[in-house]
Amino acid sequence: MSTKAKNSTSPNNSRSVQHLISRILVSGIIVLSILGCEQDNAITDLQTNTPIFDLDLFEQNIIDYINAGGDTPVGWAYTISKDGNLSRSNAFGKARTAADGTLNFTPQKEINVASVSKFYTAIAAMQLLEANNLTIEDKINTWLPDTWVKGPGVSELTFKDLLKHESGLQSTNTNFDTTLGYEGLQNCIQTGVVNSTTRNYLNVNFALFRVLIPSLWSNLEGSPAIDIENDANTQFMYLLYMQQHVFDPLSLPLVGCVPEDRETATLYYNVNNPNNGGNGQYYGSWNNKSGGGGYFMTTMEMAKVNAYFEHTEVLVSNEQKAIMKLHRLGMDTADPIDEIHGNYYSKAGSIGTSNDPTTSQGVQTQIVMFPFNGIDCVVVMNSQGVTLQGTISLRQMIYNAYNNAWVQP
Repeated sequence: MSTKAKNSTSPNNSRSVQHLISRILVSGIIVLSILGCEQDNAITDLQTNTPIFDLDLFEQNIIDYINAGGDTPVGWAYTISKDGNLSRSNAFGKARTAADGTLNFTPQKEINVASVSKFYTAIAAMQLLEANNLTIEDKINTWLPDTWVKGPGVSELTFKDLLKHESGLQSTNTNFDTTLGYEGLQNCIQTGVVNSTTRNYLNVNFALFRVLIPSLWSNLEGSPAIDIENDANTQFMYLLYMQQHVFDPLSLPLVGCVPEDRETATLYYNVNNPNNGGNGQYYGSWNNKSGGGGYFMTTMEMAKVNAYFEHTEVLVSNEQKAIMKLHRLGMDTADPIDEIHGNYYSKAGSIGTSNDPTTSQGVQTQIVMFPFNGIDCVVVMNSQGVTLQGTISLRQMIYNAYNNAWVQP
């Protein structure tokens, strides 16, 4: 309508313009009326005491809850993002104590992210399943090395079974070099499905993707030559795919499963080590056992993956993301009791030298996404044995910090 008024040469042009202006003014009044109603509704919502999320309180809760037991981690850091934008970050303590040559911990300091690696591996797996016109319900059998002997039930295993830890495979979560190395994976497949196919958290389920991801990649036009019968080649190609298709798109160069130089790398402690002068643990290369763990990343880098996964389609399509969330692929299981503001999506990581909280040295990591109000969070610490407020679970502590950050207006 406005275009016709502008181009008209009719003697009634001025009258048409006046008419148009009148309509615009009327429309403006209607719009203002709608806005006024929305504002009234907002006031009404406030009057009904609807809780409001307090970002500052969430941050303070995290700090307070981690320090609640008086045995602060040797070194730790956190990030909080809102709608994909970094809002808060900080770090405390040491990456290396005086016994190992004092070095401060920072959000830019690399740490072994442990099983948070599974989340990144799941992203890559979903990319390749989509690229190969496959679904999580498809069988893994044809994507395994031809020379591997397939034990009972392997022919029926699906990608979903691995991604949900429901494979029924036989393995242990100890002696990773043996159980998660190439020969260990081969032996696991030969033993086959011998356990219940209910959820049983095993690193081998994701370590197998160190072979499956190169295998799926090799089927795509233009992919590099990949020999999945060769251990070194599967290691290299898994890491190469992850770099090119998970980290490079986010401008995160040189992300891998090899730590910084031994003299400057983050070390891993028990909270009691600074009191007794004990040395920290050093984690070497995880290339030979990667897939389910072993990436060395900064807290900031982890936050960036969260942001791009949750708020864009750079890593996976919205459809694939929905599937991952529905089945918690590469994520922790749901916790309906504590997920009181929509669904929470998280992944924990932990490596320790023993089950004794007073002596075990290791790392704890946690990522959490709260889609209800666009909050993403990362917390990492290079210590075990920390007393958290009301729980021994880092995930539970973050959930509590988030839930308790909703306040009455």
